[in-house]
Amino acid sequence: MRLKVFIAVLSILGLSSCATGLSRKTTEFENFHHGFTGIVILDAETGKNIYRYNAHKSFTPASNTKILSLYSAIKSLEDSIITFRYRKTDDSLIFSATGDPELLDSEVSSNSPLQFLLNSKDSIYYQKANWKQKIYGAGWSWDDFEYAFSPQISAIPIYGNTVSFTMENEHLKVSPGIFTNYTRTINSEKLEKLKGMNQFRVPQKLQKNDTLRIPFETSEELSISILEQEIGRTIKTIPPGPKASHIIKSVASDSLYKQMMHTSDNLIAEQLLIMISEKITDTMSTEIAIDHARNKLFKELPDEFQWMDGSGLSRYNMNTPANLVTILKRLLDEKGEAWVSTIFPTAGKHGTLANLLTDEKAFVFAKSGSLKNNYSLSGYLRTNSDRLLIFSIMNSNHMSSAKEIKAEVSNLLIHIRNNY
Repeated sequence: MRLKVFIAVLSILGLSSCATGLSRKTTEFENFHHGFTGIVILDAETGKNIYRYNAHKSFTPASNTKILSLYSAIKSLEDSIITFRYRKTDDSLIFSATGDPELLDSEVSSNSPLQFLLNSKDSIYYQKANWKQKIYGAGWSWDDFEYAFSPQISAIPIYGNTVSFTMENEHLKVSPGIFTNYTRTINSEKLEKLKGMNQFRVPQKLQKNDTLRIPFETSEELSISILEQEIGRTIKTIPPGPKASHIIKSVASDSLYKQMMHTSDNLIAEQLLIMISEKITDTMSTEIAIDHARNKLFKELPDEFQWMDGSGLSRYNMNTPANLVTILKRLLDEKGEAWVSTIFPTAGKHGTLANLLTDEKAFVFAKSGSLKNNYSLSGYLRTNSDRLLIFSIMNSNHMSSAKEIKAEVSNLLIHIRNNY
């Protein structure tokens, strides 16, 4: 009995020592970047808090918002992505879109939806969406709109709603090809798009096999025109109508989620909310999807939060470390460690975390979130004692460079791995 008490006391003293060391490091870190830090660490098995610092304070989550979009999608969408809904009459095929972002996307695209249209012997009609969404999210920065990471949200995305320019054998390849006649080369270092127009100016000195991408101005009509060019068929457009019962699926949903989390793909994140809205109603609206998730999935979160878009591009988003670890715990409990370690990028190996903890054996799989003066990292960590932890480290209003703050976050993670 005395031995058990002694061991328990040693354990408590050890944990207390660890917490003291981490508290000191947290203070040093916060003083270093002159900003505001929040940290929560949970034991993945028991769900008990191990360490908390500003756990319930609000931060700008940036792409950590994608954790909410991911959980909403796995609870609301099918195991495979639905690209089209359709119905047939005697001589007509009438299809509608769901907001699926992977149509003709080079990273995750499936040929099934295109093949479905190609195989039809009937006249093809596209039924327009009941679209109640702006092409940009609330709180997006206007001077990001010409960057490939900020494409427009749309009812029927195509080619990731971006146009790419590649130099192949001294010839400029434009994709989608429909924009070829609206592109010219100029003596400039920067790819440009005329404001509000699909007119593009490409640098003359584009290097061989280099690819530049820029968002284009979207519309359902333009997407259908591109689709017509791809399949060599005429597609007539008709007004919105009732939702059809037949469906055409494309890729496994997990492949889309993995692409979103590994590369922090903003279009996928936005379109997941559009697809959720389209599924639960007859309308496409980010607001509908967020309201649904707040009321059905996130009603019991520890703290109030502000959620405006799917990707985290919005600076109106506000969330807490306590909320994020709660959602991460649910993901782990419901999907398992193998799933989360596949869907979330591994530090030092994958996507946006490829340059984090590169000198260490992989022990973190997490989602980063970056906006100017804000950096967060939330996910899962395997300690040297083979203990699985769930963590969220959020930083707002920091004055450090991205390289500096990532280095300091890495030091915190190594300390946690070595001491818990």
